[in-house]
Amino acid sequence: MFEKMERYQNRIKELEEELKQVPEVRELLDELLQDLHETTRQNHALRRTILKSSSSKESRMSTKLRDALYE
Repeated sequence: MFEKMERYQNRIKELEEELKQVPEVRELLDELLQDLHETTRQNHALRRTILKSSSSKESRMSTKLRDALYE
């Protein structure tokens, strides 16, 4: 996912000249990238938590749920 975010940032940089004409769009794109970064960070943290809890013998995650989380 980080590679995808880098590609987005590179594409935005390529459009820098056009974005200077409409600063509101640039602000929106920056905000969206920050939200994407935060969501990705939360997703990784949740996955680590789930993996830690699933390794214990107390709770077993269903195969369908585990497969859905890894997608």
